[in-house]
Amino acid sequence: MTEANKQGRPFDDIRDLVRTMPPVDGVSADDLGAIFKTLGRGLRPLGTLEGALTEIARIQGGQLPRLSRPLIAVFAGTHGVASQMSDADIIEASKARVVSLTEGAAAVRGMSSDLGAAFKVYEFGLEYPSADFTREPSLSERDCAAAIAFGMEVVAEGADVIILGNAGYGAATAAAGIAMSLYGGAANYWAGGQAAKARISSVEAGIEAHSGHLDDPLDTLRIFGGRDIAGMIGAILAAGHQRIPVLLDGYVSCAAAAVLHAIDPKSVAHCIASHCSAEPAHDALLSRLQLSPILDLGINIGDGTGGAMALSLLKTAAAGLTTLKDG
Repeated sequence: MTEANKQGRPFDDIRDLVRTMPPVDGVSADDLGAIFKTLGRGLRPLGTLEGALTEIARIQGGQLPRLSRPLIAVFAGTHGVASQMSDADIIEASKARVVSLTEGAAAVRGMSSDLGAAFKVYEFGLEYPSADFTREPSLSERDCAAAIAFGMEVVAEGADVIILGNAGYGAATAAAGIAMSLYGGAANYWAGGQAAKARISSVEAGIEAHSGHLDDPLDTLRIFGGRDIAGMIGAILAAGHQRIPVLLDGYVSCAAAAVLHAIDPKSVAHCIASHCSAEPAHDALLSRLQLSPILDLGINIGDGTGGAMALSLLKTAAAGLTTLKDG
């Protein structure tokens, strides 16, 4: 634990938010089970989607799930560790990713329009990369807490469900560092197998450099995470306090949830895994979080695309429940 933590700032405010997270105690699964049973004479026409729809309704505290005001929130930042894996200008590469999402032919934008979802990219200092964690912590404790606070602004959009994606340059490497720090194991297990040698060596170097400072999940976050991942943690916390379900999209968003899960598993009870991506360790991370993905389609991008696909399926299934009101 850092000296700042001992003095009561700035991470203590974050711990207070985790500690005071409201429980998921809405309509019971039995009540919703009775509703589902009426739909198909006991034949379960919605199949395993019943589970996700039940969770959404329970999180929201209503009898039926509400999916009419979705938000696809994509968090983007520049990670200094990316310089270990590319000779490119990491700031310009980070900006190019955001431009491709906001102005280019990104599939998730078309999906958001079709779903009637708000789509917003949250930029976390693209021109100010976090430090290279192989040499020093990505962020100071104060900067990390500030990024968490900025991420909490996601709830101001008034969404009834949030898809949480990421387009941070170097974020997958940061996520691998977080996962290895929290759960142990080998770098090549969390950092992408033998095809990602630079990522693996960076994670190994980061773990070795900070081995005496990884007992606290929030310290793990500031050492490896960068501003965008810290912001995602703020988004998850704020959504939980507002009883808004979060559909996690991809490896990076699940790594953000893992930090909170390590502090208190109940703090991510409002999070649902939208899909299992092609990132090699994503399924292992979902297992640690005890989450079962709605979809497993081999999607290899974490910018909200898989979450949008899952939401489309959930909205279609939820439409079947309206027959109970209209019939």
